[in-house]
Amino acid sequence: MKLKSVLTPILLLFVAASVVYVIVSSFHTQVKGADEEGGAGHRVVAYYFHGTARCPTCLAIEQYAHEALEAGFPAALQSGALEWHTVNVEDPEHQHFIDDYQLSTKSLILVEMDGETRVRWKNLDQIWVLVSNRNAFISYVQEETRTYLEGD
Repeated sequence: MKLKSVLTPILLLFVAASVVYVIVSSFHTQVKGADEEGGAGHRVVAYYFHGTARCPTCLAIEQYAHEALEAGFPAALQSGALEWHTVNVEDPEHQHFIDDYQLSTKSLILVEMDGETRVRWKNLDQIWVLVSNRNAFISYVQEETRTYLEGD
């Protein structure tokens, strides 16, 4: 009887510690995935940077960009050669991106990575001009992404 009363709190503590470990590990993986230093190998990372307040145009830019990548590069997304991330730069852990990519507004940035080294990056600044023409927007994003994936 005494053994049971000693083992029960120890087992409960073990289970609680395990749950905390899983939650912390999951959170760490999500934050790491939002940073460009998170992966290995040659790849292109497409970031849509936004703030907390999001207007219909900003939401359309995100939707069209994501659609362009999913429709144009499904195999690259599946293999990890292309990654898609939306990042709120108002979150304290993401504010460094403002300086890293000289952000002044909501932006779509392509980053070519080789391992943990940023090779080059480009701000797709025409998204604001093309957002009123969905097809032209998608073509622009796909053309620029293809160039980055091919390493040109």
